[in-house]
Amino acid sequence: MKPGYFAGDYMAVVGAHDGRYREAIANGPNLDNFLSKFEGSHGERLMPSLLIRSDAFPDRPNSEAISSFMDIVIACVVLDVRVRTVTWRRNVGPFYADSFEIYPWMIAPDGRRLVAQNAALWAVHELGRFRGTASAAVPVQEIGQEPVHPRFFKQLLAIWKSRFIDGQDDWTSRAILRSLKMATSALRLSSPTGSTESFYDYGRILSLWVSAFEILVHPGPTGKATRQKVLDLLKTIPWQSSMAREETHQADFGGGNIRNVRLANALYVKMNDLRNDFLHGNPVEPEKFRLDNGTWILSYPAAIFRMALSTMLPDPDEVTWEQALSGEKARDEYQRHLQATRYRVDCEECLLVAVKPQPVDDE
Repeated sequence: MKPGYFAGDYMAVVGAHDGRYREAIANGPNLDNFLSKFEGSHGERLMPSLLIRSDAFPDRPNSEAISSFMDIVIACVVLDVRVRTVTWRRNVGPFYADSFEIYPWMIAPDGRRLVAQNAALWAVHELGRFRGTASAAVPVQEIGQEPVHPRFFKQLLAIWKSRFIDGQDDWTSRAILRSLKMATSALRLSSPTGSTESFYDYGRILSLWVSAFEILVHPGPTGKATRQKVLDLLKTIPWQSSMAREETHQADFGGGNIRNVRLANALYVKMNDLRNDFLHGNPVEPEKFRLDNGTWILSYPAAIFRMALSTMLPDPDEVTWEQALSGEKARDEYQRHLQATRYRVDCEECLLVAVKPQPVDDE
């Protein structure tokens, strides 16, 4: 983890090159010894990242605050990795949320023992006999400048701060953080090691994605989430290309009702129908997961969700071309804005893969 990307005033995820990492080691009894015992499946030395909190945190963070913070970090990395993996046709970083799991063992405050406490384990052990191992199922990958988007993190962190530091609990903030939790679940391996996944696991993952969208648009205690509310949100996404923006893609709304809608909307209707079939036990065949051009429906939820979420989030740092043209904002501010919103182009390119002819795989 490169320094500075996932740091707020109250909590941060930092890598070994960050000054706060070294400060934590200096102030944590035997923490350096503990961290030095981590290695990969084949004996390679590893330096795990640390989740740290500052003295500004009003109290010891509860598990919900920690879990929600990590959901934000995951969203800021894995969503964009998924998008770029589709367009670049190769893995470009941590593809699964499992890469960000918090290790269950940690050194005790006295620095002499190790403790583990979770739903499955409550134990203590000797530090001297400890050997920390990375997951055998997901690769260890360093997160650098790409594909992290600091502005996205800043926007989501503001909501997290409002909820867990300022004590505000409005419905929109709760819905966004709750939706992120469901998206994190959708971004996990289909089984603990990924070695026993089945076709039905794909249906479960797709169901989690649809749930993430529904939570995002839920109007509150007096209303309910519907397919149409999700489609209404997707229709507000500012796609740039005509292929993504125009209502020229067929969607089956049931009962012989075939409509032409935007591409993201057509993909969501298919996702929603597949989810219903899976959760209700209706017959579903593997080919239903394939689109007309042979691509996989599960290649696209991350791009649609990324854009839907970004459309809902306030962006105080946005700079328009009109502001730059009038002199209200400097041209270099506008260029920085374009760079910060590069994800929009990436998401759109990802979505267009669903309808473009597919190139032959490289030999």
